[in-house]
Amino acid sequence: MLRVEIDSGLIRDNYALLCSKTTSRIMAVVKADAYGHGLEEAARCLYSAGARRFGVGSVQEGARLRDCLDQPFIYSLLGPVTPEDYQLLYQREIIPFIHSWEQLKALKEVACRDSRVIPVTLKLETGMNRLGFRPADILHLLEFWEQCQGLKLHMLASHLSLADNVRGRQEVLRQLEIYEKCCQAMQARGHEFERSLANSAAILAHPETHLDCVRPGISLYGDNPFENTPWASKGQGLAQAMQVRAPVLAVHDLKKGGGVSYGLCFTAPRDMRIAIIGCGYADNYFRGLSNRGWMFFQGQRLPVLGRVCMQLSVVDATRVEDIAPGCGVYALGGYGSQAVSAREMAGWLNSISYEVFCSLGNNPRQWTRTG
Repeated sequence: MLRVEIDSGLIRDNYALLCSKTTSRIMAVVKADAYGHGLEEAARCLYSAGARRFGVGSVQEGARLRDCLDQPFIYSLLGPVTPEDYQLLYQREIIPFIHSWEQLKALKEVACRDSRVIPVTLKLETGMNRLGFRPADILHLLEFWEQCQGLKLHMLASHLSLADNVRGRQEVLRQLEIYEKCCQAMQARGHEFERSLANSAAILAHPETHLDCVRPGISLYGDNPFENTPWASKGQGLAQAMQVRAPVLAVHDLKKGGGVSYGLCFTAPRDMRIAIIGCGYADNYFRGLSNRGWMFFQGQRLPVLGRVCMQLSVVDATRVEDIAPGCGVYALGGYGSQAVSAREMAGWLNSISYEVFCSLGNNPRQWTRTG
């Protein structure tokens, strides 16, 4: 019963703000269904704002995006995983991020077999310890590349681990140094390619990492990576594009000492008025918000009382007068200083805003536009 509202005007504004922070090319990251905002809709919105490069999570997402937009560069950030992915790459003109020798060799076989030249991005491991070729692999990569037919080196990329941490500056610089040494080793042998390292937080806080191409993701949708930190002003102007509304199903009194919901884990400390809201964990409204979360109605925060159920939640409506069945409350978003941000909700859950967007975005979405 949740309704997710996405403001395309705010996404355009966020993109424009990020463009003002850098002179580098921008790869707009729309992976994971545009962080729950809707892949095709978000990409069209960003394209209309001027984006000509897009990063998707998988080759299949890239194929979906190619059906939507024919012209831009599309990058698959995880690269090929299944045998079908290797065929889709060149059929749909998707540039893969390659992180392993197995991927590299398999893609070379496809290129040679079909007499194709396939552009690739090599992903370097500089400190995340997830995916990528390590600095010790560079000489082997050079040897492989100089004997390789069918593959074209388009970009060298890596990912920063602490760019969004105000105490992570030295680690950012350490990773940048490792990355630049790898790039220099490739360039010394005459290879030309683009360099890409910066994510949303690095765009805002670490300009020396911008290089040739930056890859904003979460900030496109209005999340400030430095919210509630001394660096909050670095993300000033970003506006959350997603709001989530849920219907009020009932309003009634709760006497002092009465309990609420399964387990009666909330007991009224006084006579109260409560509202029953049509959302729960079946709608990806997190059970972890039980007795911890807040909703928003007409300028006020309403605390969540008791356990979040499968399709129902309860809030304290004692101090609001106009709430009634048929009204809508904001489970996420709202307006003014009391609006509920994804990063704030994530804090109540000991999670991150990415999970909040991706989870709540699974509900039916409606696109609107302000401005």
